[in-house]
Amino acid sequence: MKKCSTFRVDKSGVSNTRATSSRLHGLFDAFKGAFTNAEYSAPPEGVKASASHILVPSEDIALDIKKRVEEGELTFAQAAGKFSTCNSKAQGGSLGSFPPGRMVNEFDDVIFDPSTELNSILGPVTTKFGVHLIVIGKRSGV
Repeated sequence: MKKCSTFRVDKSGVSNTRATSSRLHGLFDAFKGAFTNAEYSAPPEGVKASASHILVPSEDIALDIKKRVEEGELTFAQAAGKFSTCNSKAQGGSLGSFPPGRMVNEFDDVIFDPSTELNSILGPVTTKFGVHLIVIGKRSGV
């Protein structure tokens, strides 16, 4: 086999660039795979949730609020407006729509767990910000 500067020619004089090209693509695919890290990559497109929360300083307060909402004394939005220490209280506790990774891990673990029930009061969930009661309105892509 004689070598040329841009392609190889086999004994019959036929270009063998397809085999060379295929080997190069395989090599590039291997390098590309070496630089991906699923643990730190962006979530798949379409994975989102919308949720509301009530943030309070203690679990006792959270449990009292949860009981009052479940008994119908207040709606979740009313309780958020009245008791939450988060600025979202002005929107009834609504955090809008967000992808995984935008909230703290403890919060995300509850929100994006496919077995977590939608439209029910979850918690108390403790984070570095305080204690949360959470209601997941929608979730997609999980």
